[in-house]
Amino acid sequence: MLDQSRFAENIFAMVKLDNPYARYRPSWKIFIPMLLLYPLLKWVIHYSYFSFLYQYSIALLILIIIAQYVDESLFTKDRIFSFDFPFEKKLFYLFVMIVVLIPIRNIAVQFTATPQLLNFYQGNIKSLESMLIMVAIIAPCEELFFRGFAQYNLSFFFGKFGGIVIAALLYSITGIAAHSLYLAVLYFIIGIVIGLIYSRVKSLVQATLLHIITIIFMYLFPF
Repeated sequence: MLDQSRFAENIFAMVKLDNPYARYRPSWKIFIPMLLLYPLLKWVIHYSYFSFLYQYSIALLILIIIAQYVDESLFTKDRIFSFDFPFEKKLFYLFVMIVVLIPIRNIAVQFTATPQLLNFYQGNIKSLESMLIMVAIIAPCEELFFRGFAQYNLSFFFGKFGGIVIAALLYSITGIAAHSLYLAVLYFIIGIVIGLIYSRVKSLVQATLLHIITIIFMYLFPF
């Protein structure tokens, strides 16, 4: 009788709305795109057939196609266009993103004389062209894969904060593939900040706006 009572308590705890771990677990297949991330980025960074930004865009689209195959709800309205959070709070988090970026940039420039993050993305493309690609393709695709797919699904296995941290680590793999600790740390910090805000607002549109702010900030104040 005691065992049955404990079993009932455990079930109740699992379905509590504030429980950081979910009762539902996605299929193990969701790890396939994540495992493909490093070799694909390694190929993109070290074998340049044309501009890095265009190759990186193609790599992200490949990962998203695979992610959609293993997670059929990836492109659903609830996953992408959630607007339940108050508009004032959304503006607040946009302001938070700007405030956070200022010390990140100020600290980053102490470690290098050149803006490595901007140079890494821009390459030999003109500034306007690269910024348009970043805003129109890179930002939405990165948020869809790293937040909408990776963080969302990882949170079912590792809890809310575990999902945020592991997704940020996956995001930092771009810097690791480029053999740059500087870039890896920047990616990880930015991934944590956007991941935390995404976990609050539950909207990929909002996460993408935060990402676009980061891009614009990076072009205005290179780091």
